[in-house]
Amino acid sequence: MKVKNLDHWSISTSRLEETREFFENILGLEVGPRPNLMSKGYWMYTGGTAYVHLIEKDPAASERERSMSDSPAEGGLEDHIAFSVEASHKVVESMKQKGIEYWDRLLPDRPLYQVFIKEPNGFVIELNDYTPALDKISPIVVYDD
Repeated sequence: MKVKNLDHWSISTSRLEETREFFENILGLEVGPRPNLMSKGYWMYTGGTAYVHLIEKDPAASERERSMSDSPAEGGLEDHIAFSVEASHKVVESMKQKGIEYWDRLLPDRPLYQVFIKEPNGFVIELNDYTPALDKISPIVVYDD
C-alpha cells in the first residue's frame, strides 16, 4: 500500500453549529456537498476539497456507543485523520496476517473503499482508496444505493 496524501481531518463535536461558524467565519472554509450519512454534520471545503469533516456527537452517548467497532455502517464518527491511499488490499492482507483488528466498507455512490484502524494509542486512522482492486477486497459493509 502507498499513502498518497492527507485526505481529511474529522472532528466530532457536540457544538456543531459553533464549530461550523468558526471554520467558515475565522478560517474561510465553505460548507459543501456531503454524502447522505446517518449522522448530522458538515464537510468544510477550500479549493474544491473537503479537508475538514464536522460530525455532530450526542453528548449523552457513552464512549462505547460512539466506538467505531460498534457501528461499522457509520464509520468515522470518532475524531480521526484520513489518508488517500493506493493498493489498500495489501495493508488489509497484512493486518489479517498479523491479527490486527480493522473494519472496512465499500461506498456505492463513488468508487471508495475505506479501511478503519486504531493506532497503538487508540486514535482512529481512515484509509481511503478511490481506485480499489474490487476483486481483492471483501468489505464488512457494502452500502446499497
